[in-house]
Amino acid sequence: MKNVIYYGAPGVGKTYLLQKLRTEYSEFIINDDNVKNIHRNEGKEWLTVATIIIKNNNKLDSTKITEKLAELKINLGNSVSSILKKYSNKKDPILGNKEPRLFEEIDTMWSVNLDKFKEKEERIYNAYFLKGNNKRYEFITFHQSFTYEDFIEGIKPNIKDGNVGYCIEDGILKRLCREASKFPHQRYALFIDEINRGNISEIFGEVISLIESDKRKGEKNELRVTLPYSKEEFAIPNNVDIYGTMNSCDKSIANIDIALRRRFEFIRLKSESDIIKNVLSNIGIDSNNVDGIDVVKLLETINNRIELLLDDNYQIGHAYFTNVKKFEDIKDIIVKKIVPLLEEYFFDDLEKVQIVLNDLTEDGDLDDNAIYCHEILESSSLIRYLPDNIIDDKKRFYINEKIEPNSIIKIYE
Repeated sequence: MKNVIYYGAPGVGKTYLLQKLRTEYSEFIINDDNVKNIHRNEGKEWLTVATIIIKNNNKLDSTKITEKLAELKINLGNSVSSILKKYSNKKDPILGNKEPRLFEEIDTMWSVNLDKFKEKEERIYNAYFLKGNNKRYEFITFHQSFTYEDFIEGIKPNIKDGNVGYCIEDGILKRLCREASKFPHQRYALFIDEINRGNISEIFGEVISLIESDKRKGEKNELRVTLPYSKEEFAIPNNVDIYGTMNSCDKSIANIDIALRRRFEFIRLKSESDIIKNVLSNIGIDSNNVDGIDVVKLLETINNRIELLLDDNYQIGHAYFTNVKKFEDIKDIIVKKIVPLLEEYFFDDLEKVQIVLNDLTEDGDLDDNAIYCHEILESSSLIRYLPDNIIDDKKRFYINEKIEPNSIIKIYE
C-alpha cells in the first residue's frame, strides 16, 4: 500500500503526475468484438492499435500487440512498431510523425495518452470506453470548506415531498473503502490535490490513525474506530493507496499536521529543464533557440535568482514553458504568469521582481529593455503641505507594454 505526498514548486507537474497515476487504477472492459467493430467501422490503424493497448490495462509491448492482431485476424498493412513510432509523442526522424501523437513508450511498454484519445475520438470513447470504465479511484481537491462530513460521514438534509428530514451520508473516503473491501485483490486509490489547503485534523478526524500501513484492515496491528454518526466500526482496507500533492511555496504548508507527515512518504518534484528540451524537441523545436531565446537558460537563470533571494521551494516549474513555440508565447508566460507569481513572492519588496528579471543596471537604474518598470511618485509634487517631510517618495511598478525579444534575452545574458 502507498501513502505518498508529492510536493514541489508551481509547475513541476504534481497534478499531472496524479492524472497519469489514475490509469493504474482504471480498467476498460472492451471485448474482442468491440475491437473488431472499431477497426471495421473506422479503418484507422492508430485507433485499432490504441484500442488493443487500452483494452490491456493501457500497457502493452509491440510483440503482444502484434500477437493480438493476429489472433483477431486484423491486418493493418503496416507493422505495429512503425505505427507506434509514427503516432508517438517522441519525434521520429526516419518515419516522421503524424497526429494524433498519443502513444507513449516507457521501458519497451506502450501506453495511450487518454486525454488526447478522448480529444481526438470523443464519439468512440463515449460509445465503447466510457461505459466499460472500471474506475477504482476518487479524485478530490482539499480546500478550506472541505470537512469531515465530506470526507468520512455526516448528517445531511434530505427533502422529500416538501418535508425536510436528515440522514447520515457517507463521505468520499468511506465510499471508496467500502468498494475496496468488496474486491480485496484489486487496488484502489484516493487522489488528494492540494492536500495542505484543508484543515487536516478536522477532515481526517480519528481516521488519521487508520491510514498507517500496519494499522490497515487485515494487517497485524489492524485498528478500527467507531464513527460518531453511524456508530459503525470502520477500518481502511490495505488495498487502498492514498496520494496527495502539496505546493511547497504555499503558506498553508506550515499547517500540515505532524501526524500526517509521519504517516506519508514525501517525494519532492523539482523543476527539470531537460523535460523542456525533450518535449519541445519532440515537436521539432529547439529549446535553446525559440525565436532567438534560450528557454532552458531563461528558466534556469530565473530559478537561480529566486533561490538566492528566497529558497528553492519558490522556483518556477518547467511546465510553464513546455508549450512555447514562438516569442509571443514566451512573452505571454512572462507577463501573465511569471511576473504575477513573482509579485506574490515579493509583495513587500517589488524591486526584487526587477532583480530576478535583470531589469536594473549596475547603478540601480532602469534598463532600456526592462520588463518590470517603475516610476517615481514624488511627494513634493503631489502634496502641497509636507510637515517635516514625513511622506517619502514612492515607486509605482508596472509591466512594460513594449517587450521585445531582447527584453527577455537580457534576463540571462
